[in-house]
Formats: sequence, C-alpha cells, structure tokens
Amino acid sequence: MKKVLIISGSPRKKGNSQRLCEAFKKGAEEQGNSVELVRLAEKKIGYCKACDYCMKNNGTCVQKDDMSDLLEAYKKADVLVLATPVYFYGICAQMKTFIDRMYPIWQHLGEKEVYYIVSAGLGEDIVKRSIGDLDGFVEHIEKYEIKGRIYATNIMEAGKVCETPFLDDAYQMGRHI
Repeated sequence: MKKVLIISGSPRKKGNSQRLCEAFKKGAEEQGNSVELVRLAEKKIGYCKACDYCMKNNGTCVQKDDMSDLLEAYKKADVLVLATPVYFYGICAQMKTFIDRMYPIWQHLGEKEVYYIVSAGLGEDIVKRSIGDLDGFVEHIEKYEIKGRIYATNIMEAGKVCETPFLDDAYQMGRHI
C-alpha cells in the first residue's frame, strides 16, 4: 500500500482536471492505497513572499496558512499527482502558488513516484508548452520517476471530460500505481 497525495489545481469542483483526479483516486483506492485528494481552491495559501524566513528557521514559513499542512502531507506521500488545467499556455495560478510555496523544503523533496494530470481546451501542443513549471518542480525532487501522464486535450467546457476516454485513462492509471 502506498500513500498517494493528489494536488488538484482545478478551481472548479466539477471541472475536467478535478474529475480526472477523482477517477484516479477511485482507481488507486480500489487497489488498497491510501489517497488524499487536495483541492487547492479550497485552501488558504498565500503567495510566497521571498523573505527567506523559512531558510533561517528550519523550513518554517512566516505565513500561517494551510500550506504547512500540505508540506506535511507531501513529506508522508510516496506518490505525488500534480493536476492542473492549462490557462494561457501555463499551469493554473493555484498550482503555481503551491509549487512556489514548496520553497521551505525545496532542498529536501525526498523520493516520489509522480503522475501528471493536465487538461486543456486545445491540443497536446498547448499542454507540452505549458508544463515547464511542473517539470521544473519535479526535477528538484531528490529521486523521482514520472510514472504516468494524462493530457486531456480539446475539452474546453467544464465536465466535458466525462464524454471522453480520458476519465477511464485516469482511473486505470490510479489502479496501476
């Protein structure tokens, strides 16, 4: 059994990225894994202030918000799922803020199996142009392997992913952790 942390950047409860996360979660749980699905839109997470307080205080951030709990959940996870919609050729603001706020532990990101779930209203070329922030973050993990990627493309409207095979792809990916 593995501990799975799904970080959903979807600002919409019934958005495409969120639905893909839920399908992944179901598949992973059916295999006996412990899964925590975090919707960043429901968390209070301030922007990094670049004050370096955390570097002088053993990774403790000066901000008292929900990020401290997320850092602890991250440390305990064996598997990390990063899920984001693509907006204007980039990851969503919620995901970027999460990545920036990982700074207190950036030198100790441990070992993780990593999965990407990315949804976009346009084609795969848009997705590939947008994931640099995800890749940059993951490359700072001390030991990692990207085990799977779902690029759910050409699904502009919220919930449209339910009409595609991408939902089953996410479920199957979760089952094969």
